[in-house]
Amino acid sequence: MTADLAEQPDHVLVERCRKGDERAFEVIYSRYRLPLFSYLHKLLPGNNPLVDDVFQQVWLKVVTNWQNYREQQRLLAWICRIAHNLVMDHYRRQGRAEMVELTDNLASPYTSAQEEIDNSLLEAALEKATEQLSPDQREVFLLRKQGVSFKEIAEIQQANLNTVLGRMHYAVRKVKEMLAEFM
Repeated sequence: MTADLAEQPDHVLVERCRKGDERAFEVIYSRYRLPLFSYLHKLLPGNNPLVDDVFQQVWLKVVTNWQNYREQQRLLAWICRIAHNLVMDHYRRQGRAEMVELTDNLASPYTSAQEEIDNSLLEAALEKATEQLSPDQREVFLLRKQGVSFKEIAEIQQANLNTVLGRMHYAVRKVKEMLAEFM
């Protein structure tokens, strides 16, 4: 039965969660815990205790707010929106509205020592380049790398679609300029 449950689409699992099905929640949790944890680590780099705290807060909010999830939304985008709001609340409490993120490793599997060195240099250059993006541009860049649609990003950032598209355009252009030597 659990194997069958694991194959169910998100909206079916959410409906079961609304009815108190703990096994459905376990499937959702196992599906999205790693992407959420990775997202939070990029929003709150170097602050593992805070990441752990916000991670738990997100899941508590998810469980207590199933009624706010709409089937037309991607579940990961909805969960990331909750995480985004909690992180922004943290920054507001700290008196700053700054976010840093995107240190993803773009390196392909290594086939030689030289490729490993080249990929390490590219990864470091990408990290440095993305640190120079505005917080909003970094967030768009990160969410797109996770497969979140521009429409969903617009909802997460509470911005219009054209603004989000513009942020991505400028982010890609800046990153390309800074990584020109690798292209």
